[in-house]
Amino acid sequence: MTHAILLLLAPIAGFVTALYVLLLWLGDGRTVSESDFSSDLDAIDLTGGTMPSREFIAMPDHLRTSDEMVGWMTKDLPKLMAEMPSLRM
Repeated sequence: MTHAILLLLAPIAGFVTALYVLLLWLGDGRTVSESDFSSDLDAIDLTGGTMPSREFIAMPDHLRTSDEMVGWMTKDLPKLMAEMPSLRM
């Protein structure tokens, strides 16, 4: 008798488990569309027309190689940031 019950319950439990794993894998089935991010994109000004809320230190144009840029970021940028109290961390 118990063998017959186990023979019936095992496939049912396997099916329910497989269905549960499939539903977890698929999630809610909703794809993310571009309209989901439209409100976020509207809040960001990509044209650079407005000043950021914090002061911005631009990298000099004369720096061409990565070594020059790294050198500027490690030597000169900390000095510039120390002079600007709003940029101190």
